[in-house]
Amino acid sequence: MFSMIFEDEKGELHGNDWARGFMRGMHMRHDAWSDLVNDEKYGGSLTPMMMLYHEHDEDPEMRPDPITPDKREQVIAFMASGLMNAYEYFRKEREGDLGVHAHESRRSTPKIGRNDPCPCGSGKKYKKCCGSATVN
Repeated sequence: MFSMIFEDEKGELHGNDWARGFMRGMHMRHDAWSDLVNDEKYGGSLTPMMMLYHEHDEDPEMRPDPITPDKREQVIAFMASGLMNAYEYFRKEREGDLGVHAHESRRSTPKIGRNDPCPCGSGKKYKKCCGSATVN
């Protein structure tokens, strides 16, 4: 098995480039990914990717709190777990395990509004934080 996140010249893992690529891919199919972001059970799976995606954002308002080396290690581990959760979500959707009309009946909690607080915990509005990756 090989690493999908490369070490820098100091041997440190950052994950930001990987997260940016992942979020670009999400943007290509924003409707499907938006459903996942708003899903009660699986929605938090993407939070680690969103944190690393916004870490060095040009807009300081979009950046999460500073990520220490120890926290980065946790975020990267949670990112791998989140990928498995996203895979499970889409596998169940493909197999019909999310209901007969999966797209219509999936959400049992209110949809995250553009002006609601972001579920990643940044304290920013969803549209100015993680929602910017899933909205046209």
